[in-house]
Amino acid sequence: MKRTILLLAFTISLLHSQPIAWKQYFTLAPDEGLEFTIDSAAMVPGGGVPVLNITRAGAMMLTSAGGAQLKAFELTNDGRLLRQTTIAQRGPDGGFVYLPDGRARFVGEEPDPTRTAQRHKSRIVSWISNDGQNWIRESGIRYQPGAEDDSISSVASVIQVKDSTWRMYYVGDFYRTNGTRTALSFDWGMTWQQESKVNVVGFGNVDPHPVYLSNGKIRLYFRMGMNRPPDKAGVGYCDSDDGLHFDTLKATLLISDAAVPAMFKLDPAVVKLPNGQVVCYIGAAPSFGQTVAPKLIAAWGKKQAVSVEKIEVEARQFELFQNYPNPFNGTTNVGFRISDFSAKGGSPPASQAQSGRAGASGGGFVSLKVHDVLGREVATPVNEILSAGTYVVQWDGRDERGHTLPSGVYLFSLRAGPLVTTRKAILTK
Repeated sequence: MKRTILLLAFTISLLHSQPIAWKQYFTLAPDEGLEFTIDSAAMVPGGGVPVLNITRAGAMMLTSAGGAQLKAFELTNDGRLLRQTTIAQRGPDGGFVYLPDGRARFVGEEPDPTRTAQRHKSRIVSWISNDGQNWIRESGIRYQPGAEDDSISSVASVIQVKDSTWRMYYVGDFYRTNGTRTALSFDWGMTWQQESKVNVVGFGNVDPHPVYLSNGKIRLYFRMGMNRPPDKAGVGYCDSDDGLHFDTLKATLLISDAAVPAMFKLDPAVVKLPNGQVVCYIGAAPSFGQTVAPKLIAAWGKKQAVSVEKIEVEARQFELFQNYPNPFNGTTNVGFRISDFSAKGGSPPASQAQSGRAGASGGGFVSLKVHDVLGREVATPVNEILSAGTYVVQWDGRDERGHTLPSGVYLFSLRAGPLVTTRKAILTK
């Protein structure tokens, strides 16, 4: 009995040390997040500066700083407020570094002790959390901006470059050229070093929020056009091949200040929800001379119009079934169904997959890949031409070199012609 209890405790400990599956929430297709419909109703009255993170339990947590109070809400799968919850106090505005052991580090701004009433100065500090809700302040200073930034590092947001390397976007040089700068960390956000010494997206483009694109590029959303007329300012975006070099002439205004009169659109936070909807949370603040109350609002991404009939046909002809068992330890079965997606004729080679009901014609080139939560491809169970039909393949939790993969969340990605779909699997060891 003691051995069983010890084994169970070890298994629970191992599961608790798995990384958070956060990246899928911040990855868009290139044509997503380019058109929004704004809802001027307040999601959080008196709120602003929306900040969103994924908890260890997989919940979406939205915090909103309105004055001295930090409000926290758990979201539903369609991006609405589920309930207000408690959260241990941390900085109101910043970015999240998701650690490989399942913890999260929040990096945010605090006033520099040498600031004056005439000259604000700030620096980056951090908090650590085991669950994404309760935060403890870490000792030390994470980043101290220098003369090029006019000693300002405000409105920080971060994105993973590779493994332990993360890039921080922040507002620097506030009193002179007022724009977005970058810094790099090679140790999961513990220390940062200056990367860019000039604005990466032009003068007056602040409040950065980066997302991944499925084509490998990085998109930066931001507050665009400070000190410009309401129809020329608001929430904008710009894409980059590497996340550092942006063509500022291609910066595009998406949601103007004129969309909700008398209010600035600040601190955009863009996320892809579990239901596939893209939403941009915005802090709406009164413009100069206005007395309206601040609020947190949402702008909902527009979806391409697709007929119900087309959706039903595609669902019948292209489907990735949930693997079973799930969670699994050892081997799991992955089923999928495909139709004719091939523009080429000819007889397909003998399949390496086990066909449960393969058709005699049609089909095309099909790939079934496995990715970890960081988006890295770890295995390819299927990568060949298949006839139309229904298939079941087995995956044993090993990578392409035959090495056993660690416990954690993995994503099956099925591609057949132009269509792609994914399923989440949990491997336990």
